[in-house]
Amino acid sequence: MKLNNKEFFKISFLYTAVAAFPPFLNLFVRPLIEGEGKLGPGDFSQIEITETIITLAFIIATFAMNNAISRFYYDYTDNKKGYNKLVSGIFNFILLRGLVLLVIAYVFRDLIGQIFSQPELQDFSKYGFAAIITGMNRAINMTAFALYRNEKKVRRFLILSIILGILRSVFQLIGVFYYDMSFIGYVYGNLIGSSIVTIVILVYTYNKSGFHIDRKILSPVNQFALPLFEYSIIVWGINFADRYFLESAPTALGIYSQALLMGRGIEIILQGLQGASQPEMFRFMKDGFEKNMGEIKKLSHLLMAQSQLIIALAILPAMAYCLIFKTELRLASGLIAIVFIRYIQRMQYTVFSFPVYFEKKTKVFLYLNLVVLGLNLLFLYFLVPLYGIYGAVAAMLITQTIQVFGIFIYQQRLVKISWNMNKVMVYPIIIIILTVLLEIINVQYGLNEFASAAVVVAIIFLSLVLLYKRELINVINELRVRLKF
Repeated sequence: MKLNNKEFFKISFLYTAVAAFPPFLNLFVRPLIEGEGKLGPGDFSQIEITETIITLAFIIATFAMNNAISRFYYDYTDNKKGYNKLVSGIFNFILLRGLVLLVIAYVFRDLIGQIFSQPELQDFSKYGFAAIITGMNRAINMTAFALYRNEKKVRRFLILSIILGILRSVFQLIGVFYYDMSFIGYVYGNLIGSSIVTIVILVYTYNKSGFHIDRKILSPVNQFALPLFEYSIIVWGINFADRYFLESAPTALGIYSQALLMGRGIEIILQGLQGASQPEMFRFMKDGFEKNMGEIKKLSHLLMAQSQLIIALAILPAMAYCLIFKTELRLASGLIAIVFIRYIQRMQYTVFSFPVYFEKKTKVFLYLNLVVLGLNLLFLYFLVPLYGIYGAVAAMLITQTIQVFGIFIYQQRLVKISWNMNKVMVYPIIIIILTVLLEIINVQYGLNEFASAAVVVAIIFLSLVLLYKRELINVINELRVRLKF
C-alpha cells in the first residue's frame, strides 16, 4: 500500500479549504460588528469566555466520539447492521449527555456566574444555556463530519460544512444588529445558525441508521473514548485557563482573544489536514507498521511541512488584517507571530499521537496531560500577574513543549519509528526558539513588529527549503515534464 500523493493533496486541499471557510467568513463579520457604538475589546472578551463554555459543552457532549467513530468505523465496514447501531447509538448518547449538562447548568447557574468578575458574565442564564446548546450542536456536527470523512463522502462533508459556516456568520450579524448589540446577540446568532445544520444531520442520520441503543456495541467504544474524554477535559483546561486568568482585565483579554481567534483559524485548518490524513494513516497502520513504515513517515513529514507552510503564509496577512479595527483590537497584530507559532507544536503532537490512537493506548493522554495541566496552571498563576498577555503565551509554549516531548517518548516506546528528526523535531523547535527571541527583542527595543514577523516567516521558509529540497526538486522536474520546458 502506497500513499497516492495526488489524491492526498486533493483531499487535504478540499478539507483544508472547507475548514478555513468559517474563520474566513469571520474575517468579514468582526469588522462589521466592531467599533464606536458597536462592540469593543470588552465585548470580545465576553465572547471569548462564552467560547470556553461552548468548547467545554462540546467536549462533554461529544465524549470523544468524533475520534471513536473514526477508529471503530473500520471494525464495522463489513457489518451494516452493527454499523447502523454504532452510528445511531453514538448520536443518541451525545444528545443525552447534552441534556444532562443543561439540567446541571440550570441547577448551578448562580454559582457559575459568581466565578466571573465582569458583571455582564455574572448572569449565566442570559447566555449560558445558549452556549451549552451550541456546544451540543458542535458535538453532533463534528462527529458527523468525522464519519463522512471516513466514509469518503466528500461532497456531503463539503456541502454541510460550507452551509454551517454561512449560517453561523449570517445569524451572528443578525443577532448583534437586530437582537442585542452585545456578546449576547452574537451568542444567540451562533446558536441558531449551528442548530439548523444539526437538525438536518440528525434527521438524515436517524432516517438512514434508525434509532438504536446497543450497549454491547457501545461498551468498547466508550472504553476507548473514556481516556480521550478525560484527556480532552484536561486539554480544555490547558488551552482555556489563560482566558480565566485574564478575565478581570477585559481590554487585555479582548486584544488577546483577537489574536487567539486568528490562531483558531489556523487550528481549524490544521484539524482539516488531520482529518484528511487520519483515514490514510490508519489504513497504513492496519496493513502493518513495518510494511508501510516509509509511507507513514512520508505522510507525517508532509503534515509537518504543510502546517509550517500554512503558518508562514498566514502570519503577515493576519497582522495586516488586525490593523483595520478601530479600537484597541488593533494591538492584536503584535501578538500574531508568537501565537501562530505554537501551532507547529500542535502538529508535532498530532503526528506522534497517531500510532498511540491506533494502538488504542489512550490512557497515556490522561496521565501526560494531567502533568501538563498542573504545570500550566502553576505558570499562569505566577506569570500572568507579572507579564499579562505574554505570561499567558509563555505558559502555553513551555507546557506544550513538555507535552510534545512526553508523547514522543511514549510513542517511540510503543511503536519504534525512525523519524527524520530534523523534520519532525529539531527544525520546528529551532523556529519556535528564534520566534521567542525575536519577540523578546521586539518588546525590549520597540522594533517594527512587521519586520520581526517577516524574519520569522523567512526562517520558516528557509527551514522548509533546507529540509524538503529533494522533494521540491522532484516537483519542479515533474512540472517541467508536464509543461515541456
